[in-house]
Amino acid sequence: MRADYSDQTAIFDPDAFGWPVHIIGLGGIGGALVFPLLKLGIKELHVWDNDEVEPRNIPAQLVYRLSDIGTSKADAVCEFAKRQEVECIVTPHNEFVTSETQLEGVVISGVDKMTQRSNIWTAVQSNPAFVPLYLDGRIGGEQFQLLSVRPADFNECEMYEKWLFPDEEAADLPCAARTVIHPPTVLAGLMVAQLTLFYRKETIKTNICCHLKTMQFQAT
Repeated sequence: MRADYSDQTAIFDPDAFGWPVHIIGLGGIGGALVFPLLKLGIKELHVWDNDEVEPRNIPAQLVYRLSDIGTSKADAVCEFAKRQEVECIVTPHNEFVTSETQLEGVVISGVDKMTQRSNIWTAVQSNPAFVPLYLDGRIGGEQFQLLSVRPADFNECEMYEKWLFPDEEAADLPCAARTVIHPPTVLAGLMVAQLTLFYRKETIKTNICCHLKTMQFQAT
């Protein structure tokens, strides 16, 4: 017996989507992405992170349990995926992408540091024909930004590179206000929406900003 996706195929047909998906960074954003991508019917998922699950990850990182503490995040995500009993091959990478990593498929960044983003972007740009869509999610407290790029589109690449600034220019939030469960959950939903729009060859917004405290939303 297998899952029946007939109710959603006008929005996204898993059998017609040929690209693997890479989630780079398995913290708040990456952890929130795993479940909806599995339910969407993605057939090949690569998960990248070199960290282990810590007690502070449990409240705001969706896929982890107390019993995962001390386990590598990539391996914990694979075990989570097995429990969902979906037809998806999940490959763990207990490392971060470097500028020389060979990537093929949709690439989604949920990393914390600009240096990591720059490495991912260099890897994506090394062969843009093999990465049709790149999504970069950024969160600070109850605010988030989603940048969406088709790497073969020069104008979208130029727009994105304006947002690759040094780490020291990023806002430094108080430790007790850096993360909570709802912003990455909302952001993950928007990322999946962008993926379905890309699949249908419809217009995607390249820069989405949201402040959940004030309920301000902007998309261009």
